[in-house]
Order: sequence, then structure tokens, then C-alpha cells
Amino acid sequence: MSGHSEGIPWHPVSRVEKYSPEQTAWARYRLAEEMSWGRRVIVRALGAAVPVLHGDWLRELFTEPECGVACDEGNRVTETGLANLALVLTGGGHPLVPGRTVFGVGADGETSFSARHVHLANAPGEGHGHSWYRPMDAGFPDADGLAVVGQATFNEREANFGWREWCWASGEPGPEPGPVLRDCFDGGHAMLNRRAPEPGFGLKEAGVAWVFRTEITFPDR
Repeated sequence: MSGHSEGIPWHPVSRVEKYSPEQTAWARYRLAEEMSWGRRVIVRALGAAVPVLHGDWLRELFTEPECGVACDEGNRVTETGLANLALVLTGGGHPLVPGRTVFGVGADGETSFSARHVHLANAPGEGHGHSWYRPMDAGFPDADGLAVVGQATFNEREANFGWREWCWASGEPGPEPGPVLRDCFDGGHAMLNRRAPEPGFGLKEAGVAWVFRTEITFPDR
């Protein structure tokens, strides 16, 4: 008898859209204006009438981000990510659903990947200037056929450092943004992956909004 194993092919592609200070300020002004009028566009773009920027809303306003786009391919799963997948398949764990998933970015591009990582910024340690975790935009993550799409919009005051690594994490409902992953959730959570692309995505500065979007496709063999 011979053993047989079969992997699941997947292809992660990441994209960071960098909106200029002028675009960000205009979007913020328009958002406040639309909310004061009670326009339906807010409900459509944000999923709820809340005063936060959303990547879909920014794309409605602008043809393209004035400060460009950075792209990358690839991703590696952590041990906690694999353990969480096994639990999800048996009815437990922390599923990838809206309202329970965060996008994390960090400044540590020097520490090589380890399947045992449970948070970002391992060398300098988590904290302001090193890492930031933000709940995904309303409606994300989303499944579209053989693809899973995640998206988070980091606002003017968030994650203002060089983006050298990223992750997804899922946990209890209602996560809050913050620099330390365990503090973003009231209950249990799991960091699912980590990716540290070379040379990174660039330096985010105060006053701008960046939209991080990752699409993971599962090719039909």
C-alpha cells in the first residue's frame, strides 16, 4: 500500500491602492455631506451609515489613486491558520466572515516567515509604528466563485509606517482596530497567514487613505 497526498492549489494576489491627501480629504468631505443628506449611496458603499472610509466608496469617487498602486503575489499559512481551518471544517473555530475578520499590516520585513508566528512585527514587537490591525470593510471577506476577496481601508491616522508585511486574522464578532492583535478581539482569535514581500508596499504617511485588497483564487484543475 502506498500513501497518497493531494494539495489544494491557490493563488493569492494583493493590491494596495494609495489615495493622495487631496483625494482623502475630498472623500472625507463628500462622505460627511452624503451622510448629512441621508443619501442611499452610503448604504450601498458601506453596508451601513457609519462615518468610515470604504474602498468601494473611494473607487466610486475616483478613477484611480493619485499616489499609485503596489502589487504582490503569494502568501503562507501559519500553524494557527491551519488549526483554525480544521476547526471550521468541523463546525468550530473562527470562520472568515464579515464582522469577524481583520487585515493586519506591519513594518517588519526582515524576520523570515515562521509557521509559528501568531502576530506581526515579531522582531521589534507589536505597537504603534510597528503594526496595525483593522477590521475588513463592510461586506468583506467575500466569496465569488472560486475566489475569496478581503479588503480593508486604513484611514488617515492608521498604520503610518512602512508596510513590509501583512496578514489576515479572524476571531470573535466585533473586532476593533488597534496595534496589538490580541487586544482587537474580546475572545479567541487566530492569525491565519503572514506575508513579507520584498521590498514591501511603501511608506504610508498621515493624511492619506490606503486600501489593501487581496484576492485568493483556487484554480479549477
